[in-house]
Amino acid sequence: MIRYKFLTTLKQQLQILPVLLLTIYCIDAIVTAMRGTVVITSTTYDYVLTIKHYIAFVAIGVNFFTYFFLRQFYKYTLGLTIAIGLFNLMTFSALQTTSIIGINSLKIGFQPSAFWAGLLAYIINFKRINEFILDNLVTKQTPEEQERIEKVRFAEEVEKFKGKYKSYSAETLTEIITANRYVPEALEAARQLLNERQPNENAN
Repeated sequence: MIRYKFLTTLKQQLQILPVLLLTIYCIDAIVTAMRGTVVITSTTYDYVLTIKHYIAFVAIGVNFFTYFFLRQFYKYTLGLTIAIGLFNLMTFSALQTTSIIGINSLKIGFQPSAFWAGLLAYIINFKRINEFILDNLVTKQTPEEQERIEKVRFAEEVEKFKGKYKSYSAETLTEIITANRYVPEALEAARQLLNERQPNENAN
C-alpha cells in the first residue's frame, strides 16, 4: 500500500521534472559565481552572473509557484520559460552556450539547457502534445468537433484521476477541491468521487 502510494505520488509529480532540470543548471551557475572563476580551454576567467541569469532565477521561482499553488497555469509558464530560454533571452547554465542546427544556409541556434528541458516535457506529455498537434494543426475540424473531442479528452482524464483518488478519504478529496491548485480534471474527479460516496453515507 505504501509502495503504491509512493509510485502514485511520484507519477503525479512528473510534470515538475523539467523545472527541476533547469534548477540544477541554475544551481551550477550560482556555485560557479560563488567560486568567482571559470575555466575555458585551460584558461581561467573571472565569472559573474548576468542579468539573463537573474531573469532565469525569477522564471524558475514563478514555475515552482504556479506548480504548487496555481497548477492550471503551470503548463503556460513552463512553455513560456522554455521558449524564452531556447532563444537565449534568459540563461540557466553557468555559461551562455548556443547549439546550432541547420540545413545548408538555414541555421537555427538554441540554448541546450532549455532544449533538454523542453524535450523532457515532451517525453512526459507526448501523448497529449501529439493529440493536440493532430487535432489542431494537422486535421481541420469544426468548432463542434473540437468541442466534442475536448469533452471526450476531459472525461478520459477525469476517469484517470478518479482511479488515482479512489482510495483517498473524503477529507483529502475535500482538501483537493478547496485548495483549487490542481488541474480542472483533478478537481472534477474529486467532486465526482465525493458525490458518488454521499448516497452510501446517507444510507448508512
